[in-house]
Amino acid sequence: MAILKLKVKKVSQVNPTTKAKGFVARVVTNGTSDFDDVVASAGRNTTMHKAELRMAFELCLDSVTEMLKQGYIVDLGPLGKIYPSCSSGWYEKEEDMRLAGVKPSLYFRPAADVEAAVKGAQLVWAKASDQAIEEADDPTAPTGGSDDNDGPSDEGL
Repeated sequence: MAILKLKVKKVSQVNPTTKAKGFVARVVTNGTSDFDDVVASAGRNTTMHKAELRMAFELCLDSVTEMLKQGYIVDLGPLGKIYPSCSSGWYEKEEDMRLAGVKPSLYFRPAADVEAAVKGAQLVWAKASDQAIEEADDPTAPTGGSDDNDGPSDEGL
């Protein structure tokens, strides 16, 4: 399997603690795959019509939705798990904690191979100029030769 390449850009952000202006990195995605794209991809090399696959997938998603609404952890197999969660502040004394300070949410825990693919991704700057600056500062960076970037182009960013 090919190594995932993720483009990263520099984004201005204020530090919430010090209020100093600075920068953080954000991933530049390759776009969004909508439900039709997923159905078309899943149906490739099968004898199922896209309408049959779409209906089966929608029935599964309806079931997942209902199970989450009932408070179940839902194991989505090779994708990972979705489950109810909550967050609260830290309190030294148990009696100081109030339900008003607890916020319910959903949490996604990716499957091991999905998480490994993302965490093992090769990061590249979204702008070629940022990459050139970093390579100029790095004496170990390769120079010349062929471009081994087989990912999407940086054009239009």
